[in-house]
Amino acid sequence: MKKVKVKKDQKKEPMNKKTKILIYALAGVIALLSIMLILLESSSGYITVHNKSSRKLEYVKAYFVDMEGQFTETMLFEDLTDGDKLKLDLEKLDLSYREANLEVIFKFEGYDELFVDAGYFNDEFKGKITISFTDTEDEKVLLKIKASGGILPSPNISCNEEHIVNLEEGYVEE
Repeated sequence: MKKVKVKKDQKKEPMNKKTKILIYALAGVIALLSIMLILLESSSGYITVHNKSSRKLEYVKAYFVDMEGQFTETMLFEDLTDGDKLKLDLEKLDLSYREANLEVIFKFEGYDELFVDAGYFNDEFKGKITISFTDTEDEKVLLKIKASGGILPSPNISCNEEHIVNLEEGYVEE
């Protein structure tokens, strides 16, 4: 028969002060980051158009389209001169299973109207969209369209595009 040794109760050493402070500080940072993430994700979306070019933009229209055509209201921005920036609130959009694009129509003073289909939206979208126009060195305009659904990226929303606009010839280069 085998003898079993029974160990006496071992007392745990109390946590030292530095360890306690470190644990509380870490918990506080995690709580603060969680609150910030919740606030940023719940903030309302918007769309911004910024004209950084030397030309006057008569108007910019933006709306979402799917295979059947336009399904959101047109967002209109008018009379943007050099340095102007306009912003509109954007309601939460359920774009799930729509495979939608953002269609941007714009017209510079003295030139023809042009348009671009931008991005891929296939999820709920309550984020921020930025459309900017900037002069290039060769007398063309760089059009940047960027959409962000929030801090946490979604594989179902992709929109970060740049296009060169050739106003003299009247077309958008890919």
